[in-house]
Order: sequence, then C-alpha cells, then structure tokens
Amino acid sequence: MTVVYKCDGCGCELRKGQLRYNVSIEVKAAYDTLEVTLADLIRDHRDELKALCEKMEAQDSSAEDVEESVYKGFKIHLCPKCQRAYVKSPLRFHPEQGGDEAPVDIDAFLKSLGLDEEGK
Repeated sequence: MTVVYKCDGCGCELRKGQLRYNVSIEVKAAYDTLEVTLADLIRDHRDELKALCEKMEAQDSSAEDVEESVYKGFKIHLCPKCQRAYVKSPLRFHPEQGGDEAPVDIDAFLKSLGLDEEGK
C-alpha cells in the first residue's frame, strides 16, 4: 500500500484504508448582527472606504493579512493516538499526550485518599 497522508500531529504515515481522523478548524471574526436602515443604504460610503484603505496601507497590510484577520481555515489529519490527545485538550494539543492509558478518574482518586472533591 502507498502512503496517502501523514499525521499532522506526529508525522506517522497513514496508508489508504487505515483509520485516520480529519479535523477542520475555522477561525472567524465575531461581529454583532447589523441592522441596515434605508439611510444606511442611500448614504455615500466612499469616504469611509477611502479611510479604511488608507488605514490598511499605513499598516502595510497585505491582502493575505487582511483576509486572515477575518477568516482562516485549517484542515489536519490525525492518527488514532493523536486524535485521542487532541480530543483531550484541543487548545494544548501535543501528540505525545495521546498514550493508550485510561483517563484518570479524579473523583475515584480523591475517594481512595479519603478526600472529597474539595480536598476535605
């Protein structure tokens, strides 16, 4: 079999037919819903657009920078080990966290020490 994908977490080869996971991430600018009035529709917006373009030029913003400030999408492939690590902690994902050990039951651990959830 030929390699079709590489795990974006650990770099291992993922062959055709082998279990793998796809992760799609979208980062979008948040905004409040706008209420457009008739006055907004008929108002001349040229000065506002000109000022916005000048601001972007002054900041030396490329088209890519401006686009990424509004939307950025990512697609990654993960092997089963990296998928487990990602699901445990998506914001602090590290492939080495994807071991096969069972998740820790904090309540059971505290009870085994004779303590409740608040450490009493």
